[in-house]
Amino acid sequence: MMRIVELCTDRLPCPPHKGGAIETYVYGISKAMAMQGAEVHLVTVEKSRDVDYGKLHIHVINLSTPIASKLRKFFAAISPSNSNIPYLSMKLFELFNEIEDAYGKIDIIHSHYFTTSFAPLIYKYIKKGDIAIVGHLHNEPKPNKINKMLIELYDLHLAVSKHVKHRTIELLRVSPNKIGVVYNAIDTEFFKPCKPSEKTEKRKIFGVEDEFTIVFVGRIVPEKGLHHLILASKILKQKRYRFKLLIAGPLGHFDIEKLEGYPRFCFESINKLELSKDVKYLGHLDKIATRDLYCVADLVAVPSIDPDACPTVVLEAMAMGRPVVAYASGGIPELIPSYGGIVIERKSPKYLAEGIEMVMQGAFSFNELATVEYVREGFSYTAVAWRLLKMFEKLRNRG
Repeated sequence: MMRIVELCTDRLPCPPHKGGAIETYVYGISKAMAMQGAEVHLVTVEKSRDVDYGKLHIHVINLSTPIASKLRKFFAAISPSNSNIPYLSMKLFELFNEIEDAYGKIDIIHSHYFTTSFAPLIYKYIKKGDIAIVGHLHNEPKPNKINKMLIELYDLHLAVSKHVKHRTIELLRVSPNKIGVVYNAIDTEFFKPCKPSEKTEKRKIFGVEDEFTIVFVGRIVPEKGLHHLILASKILKQKRYRFKLLIAGPLGHFDIEKLEGYPRFCFESINKLELSKDVKYLGHLDKIATRDLYCVADLVAVPSIDPDACPTVVLEAMAMGRPVVAYASGGIPELIPSYGGIVIERKSPKYLAEGIEMVMQGAFSFNELATVEYVREGFSYTAVAWRLLKMFEKLRNRG
């Protein structure tokens, strides 16, 4: 049996209460690997009482202790976003020892965040053991010496798309052999097509009737391009299309929501463009409400302006049998098959409106059954966990 330690982030619990793609992914693949026979130890900052952790061994690092707070305050002067690293590294080192004392030798330590990346490296080299340490690149790394060092000294890093792999090689000038590709995963048992009766019921709940319904799910930050979708909506209205645009997501980042800056700009744009009757903001929805929202969608728009590594909203929408219209940003083109959506090369509200219009007019040949099966076979937690275990097995045997 393979013994794996999965290190979640120090930002949100694993799984998160609302939002948090990395934390959701780590919980999902950890549980799937445990179901496939691995002994998985999941390390998080908080254990949720209402979550079924199944066969997982859960370990909590408490970052609210007086010592943690003092160290965080001291190191915040150097790097506010990384101020947990000293205390976190110390506690993780202790935890690795405890796991090995209680359960036996650790085979793999899998880190998913920069702040948790140092403890595995220190542990491996102090112990001088044959533990394999694996990093996960959920986004493009910053081009600095520390990230280059981590890539070089880790046994393997996994990128969530070919785009992220290529950019990492370009930015850090590291060997392609140090980076593999494992795409993000979603819960395809939860995100699956709705029955027609369910869709009718949910449309009433969200206040949409027979209008064509466009859905946006994501953080309301500039890089997600909501303002492009608002401008595209104005173009569609000028062409006299009847539609509703439903928006769901936090006002900014998951852990810090504020109605200022970009979110305020978007809402002011809706009013200035006289779209207040056509656009509705639903707030930051939980997992169940998000599924209900996909259920009523005729189309899911993903107008990411900046490179989007591997957005799970694309996978969730297609798993629900919904066509996607998205900009060709980052890893997005790698996710959408020709029958599952429209990928727009030029990032412009005009071309975004044209893509949406194709779906509205039935000019795009969407294959719902093929799209749903495509996601189930390639991006379910079970499928991705199997790929991870195969990679981990090779690392263990190589050691």
